[in-house]
Amino acid sequence: MQTQKTLFLDLLGMPDTRFVIPAYQRLYSWKERQCRELWLDLHRAAKADATHFIGTLLYSQESPDPEGRQRLAVIDGQQRLTTLTLLIEALRRYLADNGKTLENIDADGLNARYLRIGTQLNAPCKLVLSRNDGPTLQAVLDGTPLPENASENVQANLAFFQSLMSENDFDPDALWHGIQKLFVISAQVGADDNAQLIFESLNSKGKPLTTADLVRNYLLLAQTHEEQTRLYDEYWDPIEGMFQPDPGSLRLDNAIQGWLSVRFRKVRARGRDEVYSVFKQYVEDEFTGTTESLLHELRNFCMIWAENYRYHAVKKYKSAFKWAENGAPTLVSHYEKKQSTNQAFADATRAKMDATDASL
Repeated sequence: MQTQKTLFLDLLGMPDTRFVIPAYQRLYSWKERQCRELWLDLHRAAKADATHFIGTLLYSQESPDPEGRQRLAVIDGQQRLTTLTLLIEALRRYLADNGKTLENIDADGLNARYLRIGTQLNAPCKLVLSRNDGPTLQAVLDGTPLPENASENVQANLAFFQSLMSENDFDPDALWHGIQKLFVISAQVGADDNAQLIFESLNSKGKPLTTADLVRNYLLLAQTHEEQTRLYDEYWDPIEGMFQPDPGSLRLDNAIQGWLSVRFRKVRARGRDEVYSVFKQYVEDEFTGTTESLLHELRNFCMIWAENYRYHAVKKYKSAFKWAENGAPTLVSHYEKKQSTNQAFADATRAKMDATDASL
């Protein structure tokens, strides 16, 4: 693994280079609290005239795009990279709206060097986010209408930075001085490096990853970009969607733990903090199928779990539901399900569930 200390702006401003967030990465999740901390850190760095370390940017080099531009797949560092891009966009807007120029750059310069590749209005963006985040960031930088289901965090954090810049005591030169003091440890992962282990050890700063984040990255990280996108769209996106709204990924994390309790009975996770390590132990020591077959089974299991979330004792899933894809079938899968097609039984069960909901 090649590492070096790099000023953030030097890294972001590399010519003909795009930073691509792979499909397996979690959504952009920083909130106002993290943005305010960054804002304060920048002003402290400017006041002290001292460099400020903002973490590690872990990436791998992908094949160039059709125009020959370098593509760097960001394995760790998406949150900081996205937030600083939004901050620079807010600063660009401030300079353009107020006819101001910084010490060594103006609004057009910020756009051409750190936000896009080239000076044209429709020049490609330097940062390419995934899923709903990507179209939202693109619309923000282009000044076009936001897409349907636009990323709330992208919108909110840009608006937050703009609100700070609208205050009477805002000093754009001080902010820019602080941004110029930021540095990262940039690390390029080579073919012989274990990107997942490096990712796990580095991800101790910023917003903690959920079990679902770690599982998703573990399963998709080793795939090609095209395969990551396919597997994510076909399996992981539906898995996440089943539990929405799901703050902190609590429901999905519980579903993964429930699936492990059925599939890997000889080892138990005694809390949320142990689930990921047990998951890795199962996949590496016991599981013999393919990544796709595991995702297929997990998707089917999560569908059942989500439909019965209020009654999620593990024993309910040792049943004849056809979620099992790998290994031994469920414990009672040889029994014929008679009641499942009985309308009277279904109506009675639904009435009991409605009565329970009404009493909560």
